[in-house]
Amino acid sequence: MKKIFGKILLLALAVGIGLPILFSLFAPETGRSIEQEWKLPTPWKKSKVSLEEALSLRRSSKGGFLSKELEEKEIGQILWAARGVNRPDGKLTSPSAMARYSVSVYIATGKGTFLYVPQNHSLSRVSGRDIRERVGTQEYVKTAPIILLLVADLSKLPETISLERKISFVSAEAGTIGQNVYLECAALKLGTVFVASVDRDFVKESLNFGEGLEPLFIMPVGYPR
Repeated sequence: MKKIFGKILLLALAVGIGLPILFSLFAPETGRSIEQEWKLPTPWKKSKVSLEEALSLRRSSKGGFLSKELEEKEIGQILWAARGVNRPDGKLTSPSAMARYSVSVYIATGKGTFLYVPQNHSLSRVSGRDIRERVGTQEYVKTAPIILLLVADLSKLPETISLERKISFVSAEAGTIGQNVYLECAALKLGTVFVASVDRDFVKESLNFGEGLEPLFIMPVGYPR
């Protein structure tokens, strides 16, 4: 799988998403039993910040983050922007190639690590362990109160598709999620950055990921210094 992620990073750089964007659409989130559900506050759909203002404020925060914790409503709003349900038919805020929704959003917090479940706008506990110190390789990542993990499940894509195309699809999907997070953070006056340097072996071992689940990118989020 290390060869796969070498290709992912090369592709990301080639198409300009070493930070954000591309394209992607919906299928069930990564299968895990919901042992503990953390129901998030209902997201708001209107803001005083326009799209143009959010675009003008969008930037990567690499100077570290304040120790101030995020409010639950802020966490819920960011996750909804990333991959939440935005239509009555259950479709999501970020697109997905072939509507397979092969990328899931996890969140590492001081309370443990959780999987975001769009259909319920809730978090399902994956681990009670605080993994924030080891997820990323840069020091500034460790200062963030929460870290989003964008995780691919290549098994959701048809077996008839080549590995190269699968890599392209999940990279694109992660890019669109990342841009949504950037814009929501800008609107909330929070900082974030799209990070490709991830300790993937540590994440997979800590969260007990099975075959086919691969961490792609991370996004630390918090109040920038």
